[in-house]
Amino acid sequence: MYRCLEWISHRAMSIAGFCYLLITVLICFDIGARHLLGFSSESTIELTGYLMAVGMSWGLAGTLFERGHVRIDVLVQKVPLHIRVWLHMASLIALIVSTGFYVWGAVALARDSFAFGATDLSTLRTPLAIPQGLWAAGFVLLLLAALALAFRAVGQLATGQYQAMDRALMARTYEDEAAETLEAVAEAQTLMQRPVVVDGEKK
Repeated sequence: MYRCLEWISHRAMSIAGFCYLLITVLICFDIGARHLLGFSSESTIELTGYLMAVGMSWGLAGTLFERGHVRIDVLVQKVPLHIRVWLHMASLIALIVSTGFYVWGAVALARDSFAFGATDLSTLRTPLAIPQGLWAAGFVLLLLAALALAFRAVGQLATGQYQAMDRALMARTYEDEAAETLEAVAEAQTLMQRPVVVDGEKK
């Protein structure tokens, strides 16, 4: 279950990235059309707002699995390991509780919009239940991811796997960032050096 949620969360992060890419395309098109063609889309603000909300919520779970969320951990790093793991557990519980409120509010909002047939006050008349439902789905995924991490952390606490729990829940350090960057550079260099086959011949 943990691996499945991790895989889904990483796919959701890719979708979130495409949402922000599409925002850029829409804005650039609107600017170009306004200056070169003399017209402006009346839907750009509406669509970019929806895409930004969906992109934000769908990227939360994957960021949690990658330990990418901002944490103020200056004091936590100085605490002994056997105490630090309990602080990790407390932060996970706080995340679950707060995310539960987000899920409750977002789902209730989407449900009410669907029940009343609410639409946006724009030319597109977008049914609000669609973007609100997609937005709420991101928070649901975050809640499931936090629960999965919490269940695994409980198992690690019960079996005394403090080091593994600390590595899984501690915020990313600059060493982690540097190692990931070097790994990406090495992978890119490997791809560039790979021979290309054209008409049956390597080049």
